[in-house]
Amino acid sequence: MSTIESNLKNQPIVLISVLSQPVTTPPPSVLISTASSLTPNTSSPAIFHDDKPIEKYYKKNKQILFEFDQIVKDIRFQLNEQLKCLEQRIETQLSILSEVQEYFRRRSDVEFDYAKNLDNLHKQIGQRHRAQKARRETWIFQSIYKLWDTIVQDTRTHVKYHTIMSDICGKYMYDKFNEIAEDTRRMFMKCKSVGLASHEDIYKVLNELKSTMKTYHQYQSESKQAEQKLSNILQQIAKIKSAKKQKTMEKRVEKRQMKYTETKVKAFKARNDYLMTIESVNAALQKYCSDDVPDLIDCMNFGFHTSIAKCIQMYLSAQENIKRGRQITIETLNRAIADLDTIVDKQKYLEYYSSIFTIPKRIKFEPHKGDEVSTVNAQVLIRDEMQSRFIQMQNRLASLKTENDE
Repeated sequence: MSTIESNLKNQPIVLISVLSQPVTTPPPSVLISTASSLTPNTSSPAIFHDDKPIEKYYKKNKQILFEFDQIVKDIRFQLNEQLKCLEQRIETQLSILSEVQEYFRRRSDVEFDYAKNLDNLHKQIGQRHRAQKARRETWIFQSIYKLWDTIVQDTRTHVKYHTIMSDICGKYMYDKFNEIAEDTRRMFMKCKSVGLASHEDIYKVLNELKSTMKTYHQYQSESKQAEQKLSNILQQIAKIKSAKKQKTMEKRVEKRQMKYTETKVKAFKARNDYLMTIESVNAALQKYCSDDVPDLIDCMNFGFHTSIAKCIQMYLSAQENIKRGRQITIETLNRAIADLDTIVDKQKYLEYYSSIFTIPKRIKFEPHKGDEVSTVNAQVLIRDEMQSRFIQMQNRLASLKTENDE
């Protein structure tokens, strides 16, 4: 402060601008009067003018500290609630993941039971077919046999498909979901520690802000007191008429002036530190809420959805295999249906049993002794009767044909 005091003594007028306040017009100059310029006619002290407008109401220091502590408490509560919300978000994701995992575990049991039942069905049909093999030799001559064989073979194929599906759902996907849950919890704990470290940094600057705020108000109070003392002594010297007493009072005025200047400069510096610390705190809070929190959420979910997607892709791959198998089955069954042909079946069957279904030998006419006529002829005596029987037989054939057509 010796440099400041010497400057004040050597210069009659000193200009000090308050640069910490953003203003649209140049800040007012601060006039400092030296001791040599003091005269008995001075009616008021040389005062530092703040660039802030004078308020009618000023809060007390205790009230300011109380409100600041409440703000810090609210900020601390909000930051803790943010971490709780993020933890709840992770727990919600893991709960849904657990439900998905439980579904695939049960799906594995269902697929295994289904494959087991299909396998038992295939084995029972195979055993029955082998047991009745002798009685089923002619099955190959029936086009429906191909349809039956296609269905049986398709059952065996689907046993393999659903066994693989059971293994994928029960072993691979269940274990993979456990890994995803563990990785997610581990990632959350790391991100939580990073968030707590960020909170500590914020609390640190808040404590620094509280310290600078106390210093600011302390120096402001000291400055106001020094200003009041300077004003009082100037009022006293204005009332003194004796030149000798005025000269004696000038030393006291000079001392009070230097004290006032010293405290005012401290107050200016403290205010600048206070304002800059406020900006630092606000910037830290802004950065944390705008940048750090979204980054923390991204880090907590890093790889979460990708890992789940890969698991489901494995499940979809197994479903695609089953789909292709079913498509092949549909095509094979359609061909088997198209090959159903009664005429071909009949022809194969008759060919196989040709010895049984051959036309028997023609029966020959065995004449009586002396009867040499071997053809039907209409003698005069039976011609009318034969004509009547012929008409009856024609009518009977026409009636049978009509019934058969119907």
